[in-house]
Amino acid sequence: MWHRLVDWLSTDGLHPMMWSGLTVLLATALYLFVRKMLLARLAGHAATKSRVRLLGLGALLVVLLVLVQIWTSWGLAPGPKEPGDRTQDLIENALWTCAAAAAVYILTRAVQRALISRSVSIEARHKIRLTTVWIGILVFAVATAFIWASQVQDVGMFLGIVGAGIALSLQETLLCIAGWLLVVVRRPFDIGDRIEVDGRAGDVIGISVFQTTLLEVGDWTKTDQSTGRMLIIPNSMVLRHSIYNYSKGFPFVWSEFSTVVTFESDWELAKVLMLEKAETEAEKIEDQVKRHIQQMQSRYAIHYEQLGPIVYTGIAAHGVELTLRYLSPVRMRRAITHRISENILRAFLGHPRIDFAYPTTRIYRNTEEGKPAIGGPPAEDPPQPPPRVME
Repeated sequence: MWHRLVDWLSTDGLHPMMWSGLTVLLATALYLFVRKMLLARLAGHAATKSRVRLLGLGALLVVLLVLVQIWTSWGLAPGPKEPGDRTQDLIENALWTCAAAAAVYILTRAVQRALISRSVSIEARHKIRLTTVWIGILVFAVATAFIWASQVQDVGMFLGIVGAGIALSLQETLLCIAGWLLVVVRRPFDIGDRIEVDGRAGDVIGISVFQTTLLEVGDWTKTDQSTGRMLIIPNSMVLRHSIYNYSKGFPFVWSEFSTVVTFESDWELAKVLMLEKAETEAEKIEDQVKRHIQQMQSRYAIHYEQLGPIVYTGIAAHGVELTLRYLSPVRMRRAITHRISENILRAFLGHPRIDFAYPTTRIYRNTEEGKPAIGGPPAEDPPQPPPRVME
């Protein structure tokens, strides 16, 4: 019995069984794909789902019958081929290509589900989804090349002609692919990073071969907060413009804001109060900052001498300008600035020797208010300055 089965498979049975299996595989893949698409659109409708299943089973039977008919009518069973007749070869290669596409799709989906079920973060799931898709595409491309290689007589000439045509007509597309390869290999940014390219900033939420998708920040909001818009940039911009990465390596940025107190105010005390309010916020992130600085120093020749808040003094036209500089996490810049500003307002408003300054017009009498050396009153009997006239 076993000898007869082996003889039959080696002579006439293997080829029909192979094509029959291929037919079933193609029909099953098509059924699963159509069923998934329909169920996704009709989610939540139980009655409709049962109808979709029945419709899918009917479609599966129809596809099986059609493919079997094509197989038998076009003579795909083994036999002598007429010279110069490549119809059978083309059909076989087309069916093998479809089978490879179905197999790669099924395996890719299975691997995605197995890996995604073990991941917790959204960024990790997105990376797994992208990686498996591109590995599947690569496997399918290699398999297709092997399937159709016998149909190309002069591979070198064919590739040369195709390459020249692609280089001339798809220049921008090739630049996008080159930019994508740079992103994949060199990693100037990754999913979840906040970047700025050509004056537009956003959080990276998707990376594909031809474009990168950002969730826009800034613009009309005037601060580093989301606008709600999705910003899509071609990957060719990665090669043509500088990339500013807010998050990579050191997820903190230096932030500054200024306030002006009057010349008569105790501006030294104002500096002390501003530092106190800023240091209260700096203490909350001190350990994180030190840890990331050590990580940065192990990879880059970088060092910071001043990590804590500092206040710089300047002279403005209407008072003493005090500029506070401090570190804040990338995505908390506005919140920290808000808290520090409110605390400084409360401290200044409650102190008798500190007043906020604003642009004013002042009438100044040099003979009464000036210094003796430049035409003012004698030093031994300095008069009281008259009240200022504000406009």
